[in-house]
Amino acid sequence: MISEIMSKDIISGNTDSSIKDIAKMMKENNIGFIPIKDKDNYVGVITDRDICLAVPTIKSVNDKVKPYITNNIECVSTTDTIDEALKIMSDKKIKRLLVKEKDNIVGILSLSDILNYTNNSNLINTFKTIFYIHDNTKNISAEIDEFYL
Repeated sequence: MISEIMSKDIISGNTDSSIKDIAKMMKENNIGFIPIKDKDNYVGVITDRDICLAVPTIKSVNDKVKPYITNNIECVSTTDTIDEALKIMSDKKIKRLLVKEKDNIVGILSLSDILNYTNNSNLINTFKTIFYIHDNTKNISAEIDEFYL
């Protein structure tokens, strides 16, 4: 079950946080994913990649994070299976999910959490799906070798 392997410590920001504040939280906690709240409700997430992609449009590191968050929050339940979580990650091409218990966010599940827990056969296929790279000239598939996981 998801509840056995998820990270229970949720480090979150809010819509009034600056990009600099979020980047500092990521650095201090060695994480690349922060859920964002508006008051007591989670309204989105931001990743280190989101910040990197936003750099050309950011006027100041003191800009509010709100315009740069992903508002579509993908969740699993504490009672869902690892395979159900991997399917969502694969379908959505994401590496992390918020974990719900009833209507409350109680944790974060990452591919690393799953990798550290199991030798699930769907894991390699999920990695390949998420890390698939496409450009206009050619298709490149991320090489995943069991020796390098």
